[in-house]
Amino acid sequence: MTPTLRATLIALTASLVPAAALAVDHAPRLVSAPDVALPDDESIRDGASVRLEFTVNAEGRVQDIVVVEGLRPDLDAAVLDAASRMVFEPAEQGGRAMPARMRFRFRLRAPTRSVIPPNPYEGATADLLASPATATATAPATAPATAPATAPAAAVPAPDPGESGESGEATIRTRRQSGAATTFTLRGEELTTVPGTFGEPTRIVASMPGVARTPFGLGFFVVRGAAFENTGFFIDGFPVPLLYHFGAGPAVISSRLIGQLDFFPGGYPLEYGRFSAGVISLETRPPPSTRPFMEFSVDVLRASAMAVVPFDHGRGSIAFALRRSYLELIAPLIVEGVTLQYTDYQVRADYRFNARSKLSLFVFGSNDTFSRSAASGVGQTASEQSSDLGYTFHRLITRWDYGLPGRAQLTLAGTVGVDDTRFTNQVPGQQDQSFASTGFILGERATLRIPTGDHLTTRVGFDALTILFDASLQVPLPDNIGSVPPPSFDPAILEFNPRITQLSISAWAEEVLRAGPVEFTAGLRIDRLKYALVDTTVVDPRAVLRVRLSPSVVANVASGFFHQQPPFFNLVPGVRNPRLRPQRSWQTSAGVEVNLPGSIETRLTGYYSRMYQLVRNASDVIATPNGPQRVSIVDDGDGRAYGMEVLIRRRLDRGVYGWVSYTLSRSERYVGDGTVVPFNFDQTHVLNLALSWDINTRWRVGGRFQLASGAPRRIVSGAFYDADVDRYRALNPPRADDGSDTERLPVYHQLDVRVDYRFRWGPWRMSAYLDVINVYYAQNVENWLYQYDFAQRTAFPGLPILPAIGLTGEY
Repeated sequence: MTPTLRATLIALTASLVPAAALAVDHAPRLVSAPDVALPDDESIRDGASVRLEFTVNAEGRVQDIVVVEGLRPDLDAAVLDAASRMVFEPAEQGGRAMPARMRFRFRLRAPTRSVIPPNPYEGATADLLASPATATATAPATAPATAPATAPAAAVPAPDPGESGESGEATIRTRRQSGAATTFTLRGEELTTVPGTFGEPTRIVASMPGVARTPFGLGFFVVRGAAFENTGFFIDGFPVPLLYHFGAGPAVISSRLIGQLDFFPGGYPLEYGRFSAGVISLETRPPPSTRPFMEFSVDVLRASAMAVVPFDHGRGSIAFALRRSYLELIAPLIVEGVTLQYTDYQVRADYRFNARSKLSLFVFGSNDTFSRSAASGVGQTASEQSSDLGYTFHRLITRWDYGLPGRAQLTLAGTVGVDDTRFTNQVPGQQDQSFASTGFILGERATLRIPTGDHLTTRVGFDALTILFDASLQVPLPDNIGSVPPPSFDPAILEFNPRITQLSISAWAEEVLRAGPVEFTAGLRIDRLKYALVDTTVVDPRAVLRVRLSPSVVANVASGFFHQQPPFFNLVPGVRNPRLRPQRSWQTSAGVEVNLPGSIETRLTGYYSRMYQLVRNASDVIATPNGPQRVSIVDDGDGRAYGMEVLIRRRLDRGVYGWVSYTLSRSERYVGDGTVVPFNFDQTHVLNLALSWDINTRWRVGGRFQLASGAPRRIVSGAFYDADVDRYRALNPPRADDGSDTERLPVYHQLDVRVDYRFRWGPWRMSAYLDVINVYYAQNVENWLYQYDFAQRTAFPGLPILPAIGLTGEY
């Protein structure tokens, strides 16, 4: 029998033959390619290659193939025939499919040494591995492939650090997001193989600069010293309440549907809005496929499955995904008294009508439940307390992208959804408390991008978001006003059902000027906010300056204002405060970005954030049209945060990628007469190291190490018995600017490791992995638990060793 050699596809540099070009948002991605049968000839050296140059048209088909470097006529002919039958997802510029001229290499390998490719979403099928590197779009499709492009270069005058994504083994350079002070962008293998994330792209944010460590790996982040709720989560441009499942769980949507993750630690673009700190944005994409595709994944924590069905010769596709955890069986074995489970689903339909127009519909939802019962206190005096939390949400997002004449781009999108939250808390000696709410969401967005000359680009947008909350509460009745409250061993319980509507209507405009080595972006966002008893308009001006000092060095400066509505649960009348004003922040940053040899990029950024109208706990009496009322929170809090961020990152190159991130920061709040105290989650030093290495075509190993300062806690110097409520209260030293009234939790440290093994099983492409969190079982302290009279305390431990052994299969 004549043995067959397989052709392994390795991309070199995908580039336009003419010098003038248009920067593209997405390079072509390989969808399918045939095997190449070659003659049984021992003279064919293993690793020999044929280099081709060809055009991928707006329909994803290969045209105008030229052999750049051949081997011999018969081999070149076989490779040319295979290349002509390859199918790509076309390049995109401004949302429009564009032709792209690319250079590719077919590398020949014997069957016994054939490459086991990554998953097809990263650009490969069958026994082929494709990894397009850099792509630039040609002139309109009617122009000859070798003719100079008629439009000037539109790429940002910058070395593009942080804008590269990985597909297979190489990097795709894409357009930098205008109007962003700092952006961290991840794609491809960096999204799914970072140790300690269980293959979840969104967990990578926890190891980025500017992010403080959060307890138990919760899916909420303290970004540049701001509170959890000040960093927004977006999916396809619309805010969502959470991106992660409870208990260090995965993202609420399948990683296979995530095309790109953008993390803006501050100074985020105008198109997002509504948050006063940072933004984490997920852009979803259809899995590229011209054939039906199935995938499953099973590990010790959860199971998931996915199917993709293309139609109309690959112009459209429908994807289905489902995931269910079985943590309710495992969590009690790890942490006594804890039960946890989550489920999520996604259905996505996409269709490209032509090179200018495409439509997508994305339906997804998630359900999480968490309950915990534990001893409150220490020793024989401990008593049982319990809490239950449940959260469910559903969303439909529809989006239409249409390319207009003159390279303009129009995007229209809308969303509808429903959120459901349930919470109960039972504490010994206190009345049970409960909270339930249902929110109905309606949102619309419109964005228009207009190139207005050789050096100017205008972007304008409009968006509106309406949320109607129906809530049910059961809480202790607040104290009377104007009298000393009597002892309350059995306080009266207040039960009521408030309805709160939050409405925001926004318009924004942004102008980008590019002149030589300078890019200057200036913009303005105006929001009309109406919620509870507040009706106001806020204005957020922002500007970003980027200057290319040399081919590999870029300096940047940014400044701007940001506003955010209070969360609805802080607006409940009679319990919280329906008159809270929007939170406001002023963010300023300056930095330098340097590209080094060896695919290494470095960033150094300094930042300062001033925070206004922060919510703080109080017991103030305020005047209202209905007379004096007591409120438990007010909006006169102030704060500041400042620091330095360092990132040294090796982009995916020759199977190795990783980064070192370090943050030196201080986050403070003003209390009382102006005393400055550290924020509850302030961490002076945060260090992250991540490294992943493809040893060969089957094995990948990696590790991640985290080291962080402990968060501050008030010193407990004693306690006193409060007869009015029949319990002890802690005594703390007076607040002090020098921090003498606080102590810090012990230093946190943790090592995570991951090993992947790829193999084939019949028609299935398989991958087995071991991902271990806290591999050396560091005894970290997340908080202190005090005895009922504060005479003793014990450590509240962090996560123990948490291994996940999993198997994935792709058909």
